[in-house]
Amino acid sequence: MDGTRDPLTRDERAELRWLRAENTLLRVQLDILTHIATGYAHDVDTILRLRTRG
Repeated sequence: MDGTRDPLTRDERAELRWLRAENTLLRVQLDILTHIATGYAHDVDTILRLRTRG
C-alpha cells in the first residue's frame, strides 16, 4: 500500500458508522436503565426500612 488509500472499504466505513451509532444508543440505554435500577433499589430500601421500624 502506498499510504494514499483509505484502509477501509466503503462497506467497512458504513459498518463502522453503524456500530458507533449503536454504541451511542446502547450507552444511553445503559444510563437510563442504571437510573431506573438505582431508583428502584432506593424505593425498595425505603420500603424495607419502613417495615422494620414497626
